[in-house]
Amino acid sequence: MTNLPGDIRPANMARAARSRRALVRVAATILLVCCVLAVAQPARPAPEPEPEPAAVEEREPPRLVQWLESYRIAPWLIVVIIAMLPIFELRGSIPVAVLAFEMSWWEAYALSVVGNLIPIIPIILLIGPVSDFLMARSRLWRRFFEWIFARTRRRGQDIVEKYQALGLGLFVSIPLPVTGAWTGSLLAFLMRIKARWAFPAILGGVMLAGVLVTLASTGVLGVFHIFTRY
Repeated sequence: MTNLPGDIRPANMARAARSRRALVRVAATILLVCCVLAVAQPARPAPEPEPEPAAVEEREPPRLVQWLESYRIAPWLIVVIIAMLPIFELRGSIPVAVLAFEMSWWEAYALSVVGNLIPIIPIILLIGPVSDFLMARSRLWRRFFEWIFARTRRRGQDIVEKYQALGLGLFVSIPLPVTGAWTGSLLAFLMRIKARWAFPAILGGVMLAGVLVTLASTGVLGVFHIFTRY
């Protein structure tokens, strides 16, 4: 008679061993697949940092300022040069000094007034001889001076004829592109105002215009808009 329990035990042990090996292979396969998926997963892009609420976008300085800076000119001298130039004058130099170079208001004002006054005396004293010399030798220069003189008269002749030197100072004190020390000096020549009266009048106008532009550049004039709304 055959001993059944003795024959069944080895078969069961072999079957259990095969089951364990199968489970090990399945677990190893699952682990290998997980590792491959983890390595092959594309990296997520790093989240962009949130902009700071207080961050202020920096403005590039004007091209003229960048061009002057390329020659390693000191900021204070750049302000003086811009104030000397026609069209720009105080209207351009004070905002550049305050906003681009972060100068104090009194530095911006002082440098701009000095720079704006530099061309006055040469214009008043030399514009007559220089214009006569060039107009006599070139038709192009004649047309240019006739145009600039006629344009200057249209801008400020009425106020200067009425108030003379005082009107000249008031005309220069208005910080607009059609006014300023350059136009005022031409008016003084065209209206035959003597230099001893023209220079103090233009000086006063330049100083007053500098105050207005400085207040506007530093934001002081913006405060008054609060009261004008109501």
